[in-house]
Amino acid sequence: MNRNRVRASHVLTVKDLKMQSEQDVRKIVSLFLAAAEGIAAHWVEYAKGVLLFVMVPGDDRSGAFYIYDRKGGRFSLLELSDGVFGGYSLNEMRRKVRQFRLLDFAENPSRLTPANRAQ
Repeated sequence: MNRNRVRASHVLTVKDLKMQSEQDVRKIVSLFLAAAEGIAAHWVEYAKGVLLFVMVPGDDRSGAFYIYDRKGGRFSLLELSDGVFGGYSLNEMRRKVRQFRLLDFAENPSRLTPANRAQ
């Protein structure tokens, strides 16, 4: 078993948010955050995707990773194969981004292949 495995679960699309993927990414992400009732504690943009680290306000261990696929107009929750359920702290976030190479998925969301997407 690959201990650095990442699975992606579909969460929302821009259509769910009543938007189009060509619209301003900041506005799309803002609507996503409002729907998720969270704040973006970290955000990295690439031409094809965006990595978001979203936290519940006031909860230091609530962080979760999301990828926004600009072309597909989809938000996906990233599930890391590290046995942690319930969220990460800001300090853990930086280590997890490196350990699981999460920026690679933001740079090219198509790397989240059907083989590593939750069914």
